[in-house]
Amino acid sequence: MSVIQCTILNDEIPIKFAKEELNKYAGQVQHPITYSFVLGLEEDFIRKGLIDQSTLEGGTDAFQLLEKESEIYVIGSNPRSVLFGIYHACKKLFGYKWVSFISDENIEWKGFGAPEIKSGKMKRRGLVVENYDDTTFLLQLIDWAAKHKINELFFTIMLWDKVKHTVADEIKKRGLTITLGGHSMHYLIKDISHSKSKQVDFTDDGWKSLMISKIKGYCEETDSIKRLSLWPADIGIKDNQDFLTHYIEFIEQIHKHIPDIQVEHIAYNAGLSWEMLELQDESASSKTVDTLYAFWGRNYNQSFKKEDRAYKAFQKWCDSTKANQRQLAVFEYYSDHFMFGDLFPPLFHRIREDMELYSGMGIEHIVNLIVPYFPKENPMEMDDQYPWKLMQLMNSYFFARLAWGDPYEVVEEDFYSIFENHQTEVKQALNKLEGLLSEVSKWNVPLFPSRLIDPEKVEMHDDFHLIIKDIKQWKSDIDPLKLNDVNEITDPYSLVAFYINYISEKLGEYLCKWEEKAD
Repeated sequence: MSVIQCTILNDEIPIKFAKEELNKYAGQVQHPITYSFVLGLEEDFIRKGLIDQSTLEGGTDAFQLLEKESEIYVIGSNPRSVLFGIYHACKKLFGYKWVSFISDENIEWKGFGAPEIKSGKMKRRGLVVENYDDTTFLLQLIDWAAKHKINELFFTIMLWDKVKHTVADEIKKRGLTITLGGHSMHYLIKDISHSKSKQVDFTDDGWKSLMISKIKGYCEETDSIKRLSLWPADIGIKDNQDFLTHYIEFIEQIHKHIPDIQVEHIAYNAGLSWEMLELQDESASSKTVDTLYAFWGRNYNQSFKKEDRAYKAFQKWCDSTKANQRQLAVFEYYSDHFMFGDLFPPLFHRIREDMELYSGMGIEHIVNLIVPYFPKENPMEMDDQYPWKLMQLMNSYFFARLAWGDPYEVVEEDFYSIFENHQTEVKQALNKLEGLLSEVSKWNVPLFPSRLIDPEKVEMHDDFHLIIKDIKQWKSDIDPLKLNDVNEITDPYSLVAFYINYISEKLGEYLCKWEEKAD
């Protein structure tokens, strides 16, 4: 066990926590560590005369690792970035990777190497957790997220009420920000209005002032809450071209009462309602609040550019928000176990291409949705064993690191390293699975509100034969990828082995059910 000397130049909570984390992870290194460490903000180092001038220059969550004789300086542009710098130092110096909740770390002393300055490619790098109140998982996720430079956690207000007493301090000491909102309108309105409408009526002023008072109360609970992103109910509308306008006007009204909090509205095609996603020709985006663009129904097997209508709508929002000097954020579903169900695909290459596309369009804000997997009635034993928390983490890992701006080849190398002597085998299998299973999402719109995994809910459909053809092809291509039978998931390799075998079993199950429907 190594004992190190560490000095902090600032008493901000994330910087004190960064020192604790450095001691924790350096302490597991067997090789003597001859360096001492100095942690602080860039202005602290300049004021102390330890460095001459600024080099970070306002980079997003920027940090610098600098060697001065026998000291390593970890210099941050903000308190959170000092912690990010410590995690980066632990990877660089000691070999930590923190890919999965169950991957072992191969820790060794690697030496310092060249000085580095790092900053985020995307300014906003968030994980959205809707309504899953398992605090053990959430605490794991918060810890993991900070290690990969995620800077925001997004909670619905009803979930926040359930978990805030457990997670708030853990988020604060890492310097991460909290966004509150989501589909929380009916939760907030339940004691205010007696309306039984499935969708909120934004032309009714009777409930608005009381809801705004509630929202102000939430935003005052902790200074980690930096953004409100409150959405309409997840219900489609019909023939209401003014719905989006009235909704945005209400969000603007909220912003007037909480001017110190960032506020955004969502553009989201709930129930496949284009009126809730598209900016109308005669309309302009808001001049006072930001926009979160969330297109549901995408085929993740292809570029977003091929989603013709949705991509045109996105371009229009890009142009309008830029003209009004407002932020536009993208909401993606890479870790959504409702959208993909139990045929959940790796999306590594898709995430890479998306990041390049969005970045090229000037987008600097992106969040990824995590939705848990819930088995259906009368589940098989394998359904209850399906490790969705570990499976979604694959896509979240690539999302986090690519949003930060790490090169894809480096991310890929780190990811597959956890499989040790099975790296080539696993890489070939997951690459093949991405090409096949990402196609499952193309059926979400034709079968809506059902999915390909819901044959029992579909009464009649013209494309039964095409669905059966797809499933047969996927199963035929996936069966040769099956690895060893797994009795227990104990490491990353057994996880992937279970996953591939499970996918094969589920495809067989769905094939039988769809063929029964077609008879």
